[in-house]
Amino acid sequence: MGGADAVESRWGLSLPWWSLAIASLTTVFLAGLAFVLLVLHSLTYGFTYVLDVGSVDDPDVGRYELALAVGIGINVFGALALSRLAMRTRAAAWPPVLAALPIALVTGVVATTGMLAVLGFDPVLPFAGL
Repeated sequence: MGGADAVESRWGLSLPWWSLAIASLTTVFLAGLAFVLLVLHSLTYGFTYVLDVGSVDDPDVGRYELALAVGIGINVFGALALSRLAMRTRAAAWPPVLAALPIALVTGVVATTGMLAVLGFDPVLPFAGL
């Protein structure tokens, strides 16, 4: 086995494995988004509490953990399910990396929507005016 053969066999992953690899990147994005939303909620709560300018509920870390768990679950299991379905279509003839990219895009959007819905945000609201 030469040097070129070792590289090819090492990266010759099937579609479900590529989907999981890219889903891990979108999982990092989801964790970052949940953290940023928690920090912004905490800052808003602290600002309104100190200045006594309004009423904002205190941040519930458990709700953010649940939202992140829902987002990760949708992301990972959705990527696996869609990659298994894609292997039965014409996308099976595509290179696995190219077939995994639209799967990652769809599952990432759905996972972000699910996470925002658990947090109480309406994920469709920004597109209501279109």
